[in-house]
Amino acid sequence: MNFIKTTALLGFLTGLIILMGYLLIGGVMGAGIGLVIAIGINFYLWFHSDKIVLSVYQARSPNSPEKKLLDPIVKLLCYRADLPVPKVYIIPSSMANAFASGRNPENSVIGITEGLLRMLPEDELEAVIAHEISHIKHRDPLIVTIAATLAGAISLLTQLGTTVFLGSIFNLRSANPLRQFSLLITVLLAPITATLIRLSISRTREYAADAGAASLTGNPRALAKALERIEKSQKVPFSSQATYASLLIINPFQGKMFNQLFSTHPSTESRIQQLLGMQTRQKTVSKMNNNYPLKRHKRLITSTILASLVVGLAYAPIPGLEQKIMVVSGSELAEPLQQLETKFEQQYPNINLELKFQGSQDMVNNYIHQNNDFQPTVLIPASQEFLEELSQRWQASNDGELFYKPPQAIAKTFLVGIAWLERGKILFPNNQFSWQRIEQAMQAKTWDKMGGQENWGSFDFVMTDPTRSNSGQVTLSLWLNSKQGNSLNLNTSSAESLFKMIEQSVYQPPRSTDILLQEFITRGPNDADVTTVYESIALSRWQQAGINQSRPYQIYYLNPTIESVATAAILRHHVNLRTAHAASKFVDFLSEPEQQKVFVQYGFRPVNSNVNLESVANSPWNQHIPGAQVNPQISVLDAPQPNELREIQRLWQRVSP
Repeated sequence: MNFIKTTALLGFLTGLIILMGYLLIGGVMGAGIGLVIAIGINFYLWFHSDKIVLSVYQARSPNSPEKKLLDPIVKLLCYRADLPVPKVYIIPSSMANAFASGRNPENSVIGITEGLLRMLPEDELEAVIAHEISHIKHRDPLIVTIAATLAGAISLLTQLGTTVFLGSIFNLRSANPLRQFSLLITVLLAPITATLIRLSISRTREYAADAGAASLTGNPRALAKALERIEKSQKVPFSSQATYASLLIINPFQGKMFNQLFSTHPSTESRIQQLLGMQTRQKTVSKMNNNYPLKRHKRLITSTILASLVVGLAYAPIPGLEQKIMVVSGSELAEPLQQLETKFEQQYPNINLELKFQGSQDMVNNYIHQNNDFQPTVLIPASQEFLEELSQRWQASNDGELFYKPPQAIAKTFLVGIAWLERGKILFPNNQFSWQRIEQAMQAKTWDKMGGQENWGSFDFVMTDPTRSNSGQVTLSLWLNSKQGNSLNLNTSSAESLFKMIEQSVYQPPRSTDILLQEFITRGPNDADVTTVYESIALSRWQQAGINQSRPYQIYYLNPTIESVATAAILRHHVNLRTAHAASKFVDFLSEPEQQKVFVQYGFRPVNSNVNLESVANSPWNQHIPGAQVNPQISVLDAPQPNELREIQRLWQRVSP
């Protein structure tokens, strides 16, 4: 739609310049000159719209501290939005404001004033940048720049036309009455046309960008607070041109009466109210096990009967009609789910089950940004916190409930450490996992400095990418918690130093825990010495390590650790009642004792209390795996909340080159 608007605006600009050339210069030659000028302007606008705006605001590249602050925020938001990272520029102004420009996402820029950087806390700054990135995703900047330039061109041509018209009045003998009349009409209508062009940029564009920012950050209140601060700061002088004010997050000229009337921006107050409304809706889903109260309404007897018939028809099995449910799960559940798929389809022959596997963070981002080439029915991330994050981000820009019913726990596991036997004995001499010892080994760089053999080479710790995988996020959370004395504060220099050291030591972290352990086993000692994975996958792949490397690894329980509870949720969006009912059968099927035993065989701890770890046939806890314990004497911390996970991702992006 924006491409059509852009083409229409360029066409209108061309026609306007040709007309003015015809009227001001005269005849076909004047129109031809106007056409040549129009082609040149159109070409320049298309390829250099960003340079025009940057020049107007005298933007500069960010210095080192500014770059250090902005880069991780922009990278993380662009990752969530599935966009290339735009260049960021600083506007030398004490007023707080920002804009986005460029012809497409691949050639976009974001401008931020010095005043905005000084005034906003980091969460509100992130919200403003998310607003501008949403404009880029919606491809708004080009049409705004063209419309602004077009309005300026009309104003300039109006002034020139007025001069020519007044001059022709004093030369009545040689004047062409028809040309004079046409010129008069053009001069009178041009300012009105300019105003209409400014208004053609729909105010809903700002609402859409606000909603997009709320979705990217999961924090509508942060943008609401930022808009309020920016609005109050408009009393500070801003060396801006009114022509390009529509690019800014808040129009600095909107306080003036006529600009308020014809502003392309909606009022800041209405935008804040809408954002706070999103926050209110978001709160209703913050505790997902308690936010689905039954809605009781009085119905007429006839309506009740009709409703019952509809539900009955929806749930009644129709012979020969197959229900397809698409299940997206974390990769850690791949093997047990693939084994259970056949059994479920045998038990329910009219339900076709299709499995997809993604990292938990990717699962959230792909759903929010509609990156999947299929429509998910059930999501099963590594922990419930990812469903909470998904619900918060979805509720920020949508009404209604995201899930049909409260999410249901499927299987549990701990985060553990593993190391090759001989290396573990050197690294953990008391047989207890230690973050401090890993940190010392990273600083020492080679095994011989830690008491190991010289031919062991360098010390190699591996983990998953924390921007894509739950185990990587939990690893960083526990490590920092240990370093800070059982607290988690990501806004400290010690946190940044730790993350930087880890990032420099870990080479190309995999996107999922399953891929990580496969690489760990394949590469073996000297390329991968120690890692953190789920207990489930460490137990289920232990025999494979003995076959591939002719040596086993040992499991070390972290103390404290975090328990990840794989949780299933049935989506409402594009999922009808019949499909949801089929999906509910699958989720309930996974919770039954016989299926819970299958999860135990793959190293998971059951959510069904009737299943005993040691009584299950082929239980890995009966296979004498080094370090494995049925009841490890460890404390379990709460999983990081969605806002803490966002901070972990942001800090990791900040220290990444």
